[in-house]
Amino acid sequence: MKKLSYLLVFIIALSCNHDKKQNQKSTLNSPSIIVLGTIQDAGSPHIGCSKKCCDSLFKNQNFTRKVVSLGIIDPQENKTFLIEATPDIASQMKQLLSFSVLNNKKIPNGILLSHAHIGHYAGLMYLGKEAMNANNARVYAMPKMKQFLERNGPWSQLVFNGNISLKEIYNEQKIKLSNNISVVPILVPHRDEYSETVGFKIIGPSKKCLFIPDIDKWNKWEKDIVKEIKAVDYAFLDATFYSGKE
Repeated sequence: MKKLSYLLVFIIALSCNHDKKQNQKSTLNSPSIIVLGTIQDAGSPHIGCSKKCCDSLFKNQNFTRKVVSLGIIDPQENKTFLIEATPDIASQMKQLLSFSVLNNKKIPNGILLSHAHIGHYAGLMYLGKEAMNANNARVYAMPKMKQFLERNGPWSQLVFNGNISLKEIYNEQKIKLSNNISVVPILVPHRDEYSETVGFKIIGPSKKCLFIPDIDKWNKWEKDIVKEIKAVDYAFLDATFYSGKE
């Protein structure tokens, strides 16, 4: 995920009942998406950064700057889903679950992973015995991503111990998360050392959202990004570097 210069924290509705941005739990009564983070994989300030923008953040950290992630909320069925297991998963999960009607809910109904780069799956470690010791948390992953988690430690230990339960998903095959919300994974070109890379199209009762946190170059993609954006109501896309040297 390339660097974004600011953090978006707001909620968008996936139905026509609430077209305006919602930022209070009391107004959340329709399927919605919450932006939980926009920062590059390694967080903010970035490790090893000596620029002025990082220097000020090292001295005065802004804890609202979190690694890229979306939350999906269906208050009608009291279900929540997290897209990406980032290093900031503890606070992001807490924020997402604050919209759950059941106050004792400790984990979302599912976690969807885009690919095997640290900012997108490393947060799974906090579901293990040393931390949350979760019980069969459902994790949605593409075939190569699923295989990577099953065959490589410490992730394989999460599977063996029953901390996570892997659900295989497939390119452009719809996943029904609830009666109101579906998600479609879409392959995109990226550095696929250990897994595929996907974006997600999130489909609500009357609105759609496109989420592509990582892609190499738009001209490498077999799809036309302009057409894809026109086909949805909201789009959260990989940002660009300031120059090719970064």
